[in-house]
Amino acid sequence: MMNRDAELDTWRSEWRLHAEAASEPGGKSSAGLRRKAVRQQRNLRTRHVCELLFAVILLAFSAAVVWRRPLVETYVWAAVVCVATIVATAFSLWNWRVLWSADLKSVSDFTRDYKKRCLARRRDARFGEWFLVVQLAISAPWLTLNYARHRITGAAFAGSLLMLVVFSVGFVLLFAHYRRIAAKELAEISATQAAVEAGAANDIANQ
Repeated sequence: MMNRDAELDTWRSEWRLHAEAASEPGGKSSAGLRRKAVRQQRNLRTRHVCELLFAVILLAFSAAVVWRRPLVETYVWAAVVCVATIVATAFSLWNWRVLWSADLKSVSDFTRDYKKRCLARRRDARFGEWFLVVQLAISAPWLTLNYARHRITGAAFAGSLLMLVVFSVGFVLLFAHYRRIAAKELAEISATQAAVEAGAANDIANQ
């Protein structure tokens, strides 16, 4: 696998083949886009691996809880956790499959994969929002039922609801941040492609 500098040189060379007469700012823009894309892929790979590790930890934790408290309610809770974790992990594996494609590509292939990763980030945020709604629809009634049956105290019930609200707001803000990042990256891709195509058109017109 080529190092990052070699990949940047390769990408610059291929852009020049398509638009040799492009201006210097446009060349810098495309090279900057390349650096951002390489950094994006590295960061998203790290995040994806962490998500998979967290899923394994969550499944192990639910199994440990069932082993220590073999009650019907605990089995139901563990089943919900396992199903939700498996669904989320399956979506994550499908959504981020583009992360593990080869690093060395032509310009068109690289740009296409960069755009796919941006779209995957946006899908991830959308899935996270819906998944959060489902989790709230399960957690809030569950806590309320336990409180009504006097299985938890009023203080524990209030504290759990407060924690649920805090985490929900945090995730909503995080998903909104992911959407903004994806929109910004897609805009940068479009702007860079437009600049290169304009340079190529000028080169053809001047011939």
